[in-house]
Amino acid sequence: MQNTSTPVSGGVRKPGFRRDIQGLRAVAVLAVIVNHAVGALTGGFLGVDVFFVISGFIITALLIREVERTGRISFVGFYKRRVKRILPAATLVLIVTVVASYILIGGERARQIAGDALAATFFVSNWRFAAAGTDYWADDGTTSPLQHYWSLGVEEQFYIVWPLLIALVALILHRRRALKPVLAVVLLLIAGASVLWAAHETDAAPMWAYFSTLTRAWELAVGALVAVGASQLGRIPQALRPYLAWVGIAALGYALVTVSESDGMPVPGAIVAVLATALIIAAGTGSDDESAVWPLSNRVSSYIGDISYSLYLWHLPVIVFLGPYFAHHERRFLLSVLAITALLSIASYHLVEDPIRRSAWLERGAGRPSHLFTLAASVVVVSLIAATSVVTFARPAEVSASSSPAVSDTPDTQAELTEVLADAGEAEEWPALDPAPGDLSERARVDEKTECSPADVRDPESCWFPSDGAEHTAFVMGDSTAITLISTVRHALGDDWNVRGTTKPACPQVEFDMWFPTEAEGESCAAHQDAALQLVAEERPDVVFVQDIYRHVTRANSDAEPEEGAAVEWALATSELLAELQKHAGTVILVQSPPKGAVLAECAVPGKSPEACEMAPDEIYDAVYEAERAAAQTAGVPYVETEEWYCAENGCPTFVGSVALKHDDVHTSKLYAEMLGPVLREAVAGIVPLE
Repeated sequence: MQNTSTPVSGGVRKPGFRRDIQGLRAVAVLAVIVNHAVGALTGGFLGVDVFFVISGFIITALLIREVERTGRISFVGFYKRRVKRILPAATLVLIVTVVASYILIGGERARQIAGDALAATFFVSNWRFAAAGTDYWADDGTTSPLQHYWSLGVEEQFYIVWPLLIALVALILHRRRALKPVLAVVLLLIAGASVLWAAHETDAAPMWAYFSTLTRAWELAVGALVAVGASQLGRIPQALRPYLAWVGIAALGYALVTVSESDGMPVPGAIVAVLATALIIAAGTGSDDESAVWPLSNRVSSYIGDISYSLYLWHLPVIVFLGPYFAHHERRFLLSVLAITALLSIASYHLVEDPIRRSAWLERGAGRPSHLFTLAASVVVVSLIAATSVVTFARPAEVSASSSPAVSDTPDTQAELTEVLADAGEAEEWPALDPAPGDLSERARVDEKTECSPADVRDPESCWFPSDGAEHTAFVMGDSTAITLISTVRHALGDDWNVRGTTKPACPQVEFDMWFPTEAEGESCAAHQDAALQLVAEERPDVVFVQDIYRHVTRANSDAEPEEGAAVEWALATSELLAELQKHAGTVILVQSPPKGAVLAECAVPGKSPEACEMAPDEIYDAVYEAERAAAQTAGVPYVETEEWYCAENGCPTFVGSVALKHDDVHTSKLYAEMLGPVLREAVAGIVPLE
């Protein structure tokens, strides 16, 4: 919450106003924006943790002052202030974002965003994203433009409990002098329990750890502890304060530059940033001179801190909706994001946020009409957002037979497919895709995903697709890309084959030494790899197909460059896998990974041509291709090159006819996986027995 006291010149402030805290807000929000926009400042996401500490400090200081002044807490007054401070700007951004998602995206994704808006309205976004298994760091074009509202949920949930707890302690004690020591003990217990739980969840359930209020409570508690100890902090010698503040600034800067998702969030990854923020706030508590910390206390930093809430609210919708119009998210994109976000934030701050916060709205004496208007407006806003979460925003799904080739026009050979891809690469306008781009993430997943994500190799019925009277059995091994390959294999081999998958998302069958978000995930993947190999040894299938996404090389524990050392490591691990499989399977076939492409739900937006969404295979893809081809040649194993399934000489289109090639950035769509069946059949003819 911002303080409205007016600062004075000369680096000295009036009591109650903290320019250094406003500067901290500025640092936090700019770090978040830069990190979300272009991935720079690897620890930029820690800006949210800075906000948590500040909020814990500010709110606790206000509540303690109120108890010391009046002996009680006015819950009505407290929550009125929260409503006036938080809701107007937050609701404005929610409405604009939902409308924009309908116009620019549509379909199932727009409905999902509307659902996110509904959760944000009631400050439960963090639980929604945690329950959905949302990957905060996912770079696959599926980020919700409202994902950042999770932090508001954490704060407001804390604000429900914390005032009640302070009031309860004050009521029990009857002595205001003992309030702070008791609160300090309570906060230490809360912080300790929260840190221990966060450490456990960071490894066991990283996404729950990231979004959970329980794993974030310690950060707000640290800020609250600084507020509780304000009187003691006021005794810090003035000469020592600048040194403490600059140590905190240096530590915070170090964390923003060096911390990454691999460090584990929120524990231990956020510890340095949280303690550094607390040290900066503590160094300025009880002091009237902020001149020593001029990077935080200057007027520019202070103003950015003033509008930081609006900046935070607007930045992610701007990034998500603007992203498709930039081929590369680099300097030009960042400057555009900063400019548009600044304009929207300045306007909403001066026209909505600040005027309403200063107004008599909800105050005693505002009058009955004002309260009735508030109630009516609240009902309307919530109803509109709720309605958009169930209303169908899908673009037209019906496609006429003459509009473009459908599944009935399936190419029978690679030559025919190449011709179709070349034609699609020359398209100047978007066809009526079915499913529509906004529906791809839900409606274009292969049917096999339900049973094979992951496959339970101990269960003979798991990811098992038998055919009556079939004499041959094929296994498909690998990660989530192999799940889509199962569909292609089934359509390629036909009714004379049983097909079984031993797939597990984010877990390659190649035993490559790579980083996992948690130790538990790494152990689970290793166990799955061993069990899948054991199953092959027991079942001795006629043929085994292996496919893994090529970008696993970017997660090598050796920290080798993906295009160089990591690709060599991948080749060696692939050779070992192929040699092991050859001991037990009739035929082993290595299948190249699909190349990474654009996400149609993000890219197919008004004003953008199909050609602008085409992405050529990157250098990492080429390096892994060379590595896998060498491994296959060494082992004497057929290597099915799939780049030509997605690309022609004139580019890599995102669709053929009315069919999208992928349902996200790398996974083949249901219809296209089926279309590839005859092409794969042609590729393996003469290698496997086909009727």
